[in-house]
Amino acid sequence: MNAFSDIGQILTSFFDDLPWPALLVNERGHVTFVNKEMAARNRLSAATIGAHLSELFPEYARALDGSPPWLTSQEAEVTPGHGGPHERICVRRLPLGACLIVSEPPQTRESDPGDTQTTRLAALGFMVAGVCHEVANPLTAVHSMTQLLQSTRPLPPETLDRGLANISANVRRVLNITKKLNEFSRSGNEEKRLLRLEEPIREALQNAQQDVLFRDIETMHTVDRELWILGNGDQLGQVFANIFLNAAQAMCGKGRLSISSRALDPLQAEIAIRDTGPGIAPGHLPRLFEPFFTTKPAGLGTGLGLAISNEIAIEHGGSLRAENHPAGGACFYVVLPLPRRQP
Repeated sequence: MNAFSDIGQILTSFFDDLPWPALLVNERGHVTFVNKEMAARNRLSAATIGAHLSELFPEYARALDGSPPWLTSQEAEVTPGHGGPHERICVRRLPLGACLIVSEPPQTRESDPGDTQTTRLAALGFMVAGVCHEVANPLTAVHSMTQLLQSTRPLPPETLDRGLANISANVRRVLNITKKLNEFSRSGNEEKRLLRLEEPIREALQNAQQDVLFRDIETMHTVDRELWILGNGDQLGQVFANIFLNAAQAMCGKGRLSISSRALDPLQAEIAIRDTGPGIAPGHLPRLFEPFFTTKPAGLGTGLGLAISNEIAIEHGGSLRAENHPAGGACFYVVLPLPRRQP
């Protein structure tokens, strides 16, 4: 079993079926894969594999070189060397290189009714790349530990116990990732009904307060009981619970959590969730809802909680954003549409 090889096959199979040009490069900048659309558009042959990106597409190489190493994904607009229209490329860095997806030229996007779907599918491509990274690491650890245990003779009981504990922890991590991805994939397929906005907020708060982290956290809950929304209570509860628990972790179990709601206008409600923690680092704010981005120590978070929450808010016709409060701490805002007529 070779974890990186198996997952690499999944990754290349996915990118080969994308409707836009895409390619993968290794850490040295050499092309390791081009999909069918990239090969057809640029009339590439098998000799392309192994060539340096700068030799084939110098404009793509410059965009990749100009991407800060700490930024895992970004978009850039480039001018092809053959003088064609500007192109928008999406770049995601991987542990062993990077993937690049070429999307529609920016001047055609406004008139393209399928642009939202295009953007989301490109984001899905990046998510698949992230999945391959996140799953490959624990699988490789399991593979290495299994080989070590098989090759150690005699095998002391304490070594076996440590090895099995390591394997169990990594398997749990993979299972947790797949569980989160399943939640993400079905976020738009759940039934919605008319409900009071306070219901999912109250239930999520009650559940969160069972966590030991909330033992020394004061909560202030001022939610308008007369606001009704059309939504899925379980999904919205998941959004609020995730934000509540993140806030409790940011405050290290001590502080104040304030929750309030109001009607922004006749068609929108806003829920504000503020904590008294240290706030969010400015460099982290733009990436909070990026799949697999996390500020938690390794093994303590999948980096999918806020990405899933953001997707749920969007599927409800709303939005999710975060900012640092002027008086300190972080504040998350969930905006949801209101029915045209309240019950």
